[in-house]
Amino acid sequence: LSRPDGPALATPADLRASYRLLLGRVPDRRGELDFLSLIELGITRDELIEHFLSSPEFRQRQLADDRRSAEAPIAVVVEDLVLHIDPADFAIGPHLSRHGNYEPEVLAALRRHLDPGDTFVDVGASFGYFSTQMGRHVGERGAVIAFEPGPQNQSLLLLNLATNGIEWAEVRQMALSDNTGLFAYSRSGANGVVSPFGGDPRELANHDLVRASTLDRELAGRPVDAIKIDVEGAEGLVLVGGTSTLRSSTPTLVFEFSPPALASVSGMTGLDVLGLLGELGYRVDVIEEAAQPANRSPREVMDRYEGAPEGHLNLIAWSEA
Repeated sequence: LSRPDGPALATPADLRASYRLLLGRVPDRRGELDFLSLIELGITRDELIEHFLSSPEFRQRQLADDRRSAEAPIAVVVEDLVLHIDPADFAIGPHLSRHGNYEPEVLAALRRHLDPGDTFVDVGASFGYFSTQMGRHVGERGAVIAFEPGPQNQSLLLLNLATNGIEWAEVRQMALSDNTGLFAYSRSGANGVVSPFGGDPRELANHDLVRASTLDRELAGRPVDAIKIDVEGAEGLVLVGGTSTLRSSTPTLVFEFSPPALASVSGMTGLDVLGLLGELGYRVDVIEEAAQPANRSPREVMDRYEGAPEGHLNLIAWSEA
């Protein structure tokens, strides 16, 4: 929704995404009701985000996230793998510790679309959960190329690949975008958010400086079978910077879809991203238990997003080519 002459109005889905991305938690009932009343009054999406960015809770979380964990990594057994995680990680660690898995439907989709000997690209590899799993799946005859800008995640990523005998995987410490340059990286648990570096050294008081490149530049025409993208709203930029790869290799795509995050980081709407994939010949569906995905229209995907309790969807995209 939008005002005829102004910015987009906030929705309940924007509210859920703001809690998840900016505060790292689900809404408390009192806070949710307060914000819903503001949404009913016509608060804009930008005004909603500003509420969260200026809150004491967000500022305290930034101070905490910008510091390295003082504790040693803890080891978690997942199937036949040993994964080391940051004990302060609130995003993925609790799922592995309590349930022994993380987004099993996403992992199952990747396994269905990759065979031994295939090439898997992990964009936003974090501490290596999917890189390690798929490295074991495709084997040494295959290839794993992992992109991760976060310095602390980078250490855990290398550790987990080595611990599980996947030293042959390629690890590149950088962000992927629609162009080359430098990004300011803000750590948030096992996740991280990037933004263009403005050149002011004072930004580095609370951020890490990381290189940014494009998927097309880094792969340079190399054939790819599947790509997983989870970069907290920069998914649109990654796709724009990888259009040549998507046209030439037509890899299966598995990616997180959160329109508010896309608008904030990529400057694209959810329909922009879905439209881009359509122009490239891709069909899209929501990842669920069903093994065979259906082709959903952009409007159907957006309708499903509006009802997503987590504030995001995991999508799969494939090309008939």
